Amino acid sequence: MARIGWSVLVLLALALAGCARTPRLAEVSARLPALRNEARLFVYRDYNLAQSLQAVPVYVNGTEIGGVGPGDVLVCNLPPGDYTIAPRADHLWPDQAKTVRVAAGQAIYAKVGSFWSTASGPRPFRLAALRLDGNQLADTTVNPGPNLVPIFVVMLQNPATALSEVGALWYAPCNPPFAPG
Repeated sequence: MARIGWSVLVLLALALAGCARTPRLAEVSARLPALRNEARLFVYRDYNLAQSLQAVPVYVNGTEIGGVGPGDVLVCNLPPGDYTIAPRADHLWPDQAKTVRVAAGQAIYAKVGSFWSTASGPRPFRLAALRLDGNQLADTTVNPGPNLVPIFVVMLQNPATALSEVGALWYAPCNPPFAPG
């Protein structure tokens, strides 16, 4: 019996040793290369367990750059130009995607949220969720309950606000190589 216990402990120790700790953005931000002829895009979600825990795929000009779960931030360098940033859309909603023009040396912050996370932030439009049983709209003031699914939207953030939010989030580089579509 003791032999089984030791085997379990050894396997657990090996499993934990094999798990790489995901760094926080604040830990790697000083090591990010300086911008020269590119812009930098930060796409992030708040760490809030009250919202959907699924990782939301994010697209830039139709190319998937990765997924952001609660507390994640994707960092991409882009050549100057016009870009449309969009979450995966199981349900369509006005202004889910945002289009932005970026210049060399500029940093753009795009926050992906659902009505759970945007209720306390900027609300450029009334958010709602679709009921799974009949596609009826539900008001955001209603308790979401298990029969509602989130509608994810992209919100462009003020850099001063975003800088106070992103440092504590988990860093992930966008899917390389990024080639705008």
